[in-house]
Amino acid sequence: MKTTTVGEIATLVGGQVEGDPQAAIDRIEPPEEAGDGAIAVLTGRKALASIAGCRASALVVPAGTEAPGRLLVRVAEPRRAFLALLELFAPGEERGPGLHPQSFVDPGAVVGEGTWVGPGAVVEAGARVGARVRVHPHVVVGAGARVGDDSVLFPGVVLYPGVTVGNRVRIHSGAVIGSDGFGYERDAQGVQRKVPQIGTVEIADDVEIGANSCVDRATIGATRIGAGTKIDNLVQVGHNAQVGEHCCVIGQAGLAGSVTVGRFSVLAGQCGISDHVKIAEGTVVGAQSGVPNDIGPGIWLGSPALLAKDARRIFPVLARLPELLRRLRELEEKVATLEGRGADGA
Repeated sequence: MKTTTVGEIATLVGGQVEGDPQAAIDRIEPPEEAGDGAIAVLTGRKALASIAGCRASALVVPAGTEAPGRLLVRVAEPRRAFLALLELFAPGEERGPGLHPQSFVDPGAVVGEGTWVGPGAVVEAGARVGARVRVHPHVVVGAGARVGDDSVLFPGVVLYPGVTVGNRVRIHSGAVIGSDGFGYERDAQGVQRKVPQIGTVEIADDVEIGANSCVDRATIGATRIGAGTKIDNLVQVGHNAQVGEHCCVIGQAGLAGSVTVGRFSVLAGQCGISDHVKIAEGTVVGAQSGVPNDIGPGIWLGSPALLAKDARRIFPVLARLPELLRRLRELEEKVATLEGRGADGA
């Protein structure tokens, strides 16, 4: 358990202390659950209204907050302070370096200094695993694969042969990197024939890939995930996709083959991107949206995706379409009747 003081926390988050800076803190907890020895971060109005009932030893609050008799750390940006405290109290890696006796590292593989390879893990011939890497149980690092320094492969991760993973990459349990792209062609008899997938996958530095996500290898060339991009659980990235730097791809999103996603873009949960579509830098695609064609910057919603300013006008009308259609037909009938009367009187 890590123990620090309120004064040290204030220095870390750039805050001002009201109360005893020497008070000991050993954990961060939610405001509604915090007890003695814990610090809690209060941000929203509801949380601030619950100060009196919060039993934490210390509170991080927005600058200007008053709570007489409470030990406070006032900060300009509580959310950033919250992140800093999470990093402070995050449990460290307790395992030392070394190869577990029940792991298998091929004599033709290279494992860097300070790396740990857990039980049941396999590092195949020609693979290179960098320094200070954590290869958890039952991971497979395929022949010729590359893993950069300070990366973490959680239990059950599979890196197919020849893929490249950068530095400080975190890949969570069950993720598969480099499985075959989904490519088939029908022959003259209509039978589907597999298109050999002979490309690779390149994961850049500081990427995180969630549990049970898949990044397919390219048919030729490389499927690429740019530096700093974060991929949630249960995401599918198709062959030859090019995902730019610092993107965010959220759970159950699916990218078909040869999609290009500009950097700093966000693909929300369950959105689907058709093959060969280009998404411009800084684009946000809303949850469950379908993108069949290239789209530019901005926020896009719905299926087929529309710019949010248009979608927000169109979507509320959709539920009323049957009623509006009925009224239109009634008006057409009335107009036809009136026109008929006019013709009779001419």
